[in-house]
Amino acid sequence: MRVLIADKLPPEHVEELRGMVDEVEYAPNLTEVTLADHIPNANILIVRGTKVRSHVIERANALELIVRAGAGIENIDLEAASAKGIYITNCPDKNSAAVAELTMGLLLAVDRRIPDQTSLLAAGKWDKAEFGKADGLKGKVFGVIGTGAIGRSVIKRVKGFGMPIVAWSRSLTDAEAARLGITRAASIDELIAKCDIISLHLALTPETEHFLSARRLSKMKPNTILLNTARGALIDNEALAKELQTGRLRAGLDVYEGEPTESHGDFVNILSGVPNWVGTHHIGASTDQAQRATADETVRIISTYLRTGNVENCVNFAKQTPAEYELIIRHYNKMGVLTRILNDLREAKIHVHEVHNLIFEGTQAAVARIQLEPHPTQETLAKIASRKEEIIHMKLVSLQPATSELNEPY
Repeated sequence: MRVLIADKLPPEHVEELRGMVDEVEYAPNLTEVTLADHIPNANILIVRGTKVRSHVIERANALELIVRAGAGIENIDLEAASAKGIYITNCPDKNSAAVAELTMGLLLAVDRRIPDQTSLLAAGKWDKAEFGKADGLKGKVFGVIGTGAIGRSVIKRVKGFGMPIVAWSRSLTDAEAARLGITRAASIDELIAKCDIISLHLALTPETEHFLSARRLSKMKPNTILLNTARGALIDNEALAKELQTGRLRAGLDVYEGEPTESHGDFVNILSGVPNWVGTHHIGASTDQAQRATADETVRIISTYLRTGNVENCVNFAKQTPAEYELIIRHYNKMGVLTRILNDLREAKIHVHEVHNLIFEGTQAAVARIQLEPHPTQETLAKIASRKEEIIHMKLVSLQPATSELNEPY
């Protein structure tokens, strides 16, 4: 078993992995271009920010598992990996405290103009009159877009500042909002209308790109503080630059559209030279605490996979297959029963998508749940059910929401 580590990992974690597998290649300076030369024969790949594109996956002749040592997976070609049956897993919730801490730091920096004050002091100038005009945060309505682990970590910290919280998420319910001690907004527009501060905590997907569009930015209250420690492309940066230039909005940003992909380089961005924002270098998760926790989780995932074959936090299993029906068969736990059932379905040109077989206590009987398409013929179903010495009970149910059971039990 060969592990390729294509990003930085603490030395003690690298050594721990060396004790688990035959070979570990530690190459933290690989890029999306040079990775292709190292990927052949690797069984497990560990990355943080390094991009894993389709041409790399095409050259991966032995790859089984990609571990993203972080929360997001947008740097990995999900479609290409899934097409080759390569597991993709990540380390969610391990950096939520670090990102939440930076979110609050950016908020304070914007409200108190801390970077401007520091620059002036460093230049040997004192201007208490100019900088003694902050709004203050107590009582301001704080909006949270996205209530995953990071959003909830931010909520905990915001409460300590005495700010009421309004949140929106597709999965947030009134009951859960009440449990969190916050108000649920029914829509983004409702949240925007109510909030003085808005913090983004969404994953970047094709559906969330430019989630805060020019229209939504224009609907924000004058002097709203916008915080983004998630992904730069969640905001239309061109529209944001215009709002910042006029002074209608202020912002604290850790991420940007078109940000450099390397650790060092020039920052050529539409926001360069624009006033009314403070920024950091996409370092929300970059604390020693967060990095250790993420590295611990990375090693745990690989250890579990090697010992059991289970893939913790796998993100590329299909949420829904094309299966239209489920065949539920209670059967005696005898050798060859499932083989004969699957062979009958194959001969009938029935496509099997998922099979789950659970054994009853005592191991004398089991139940197989087989998701399939299209609808099996009555002849095929009768053929399977006819083996009374193997089949206890069988029924076919629809996976379509409108109906449930289609057939009488066999």
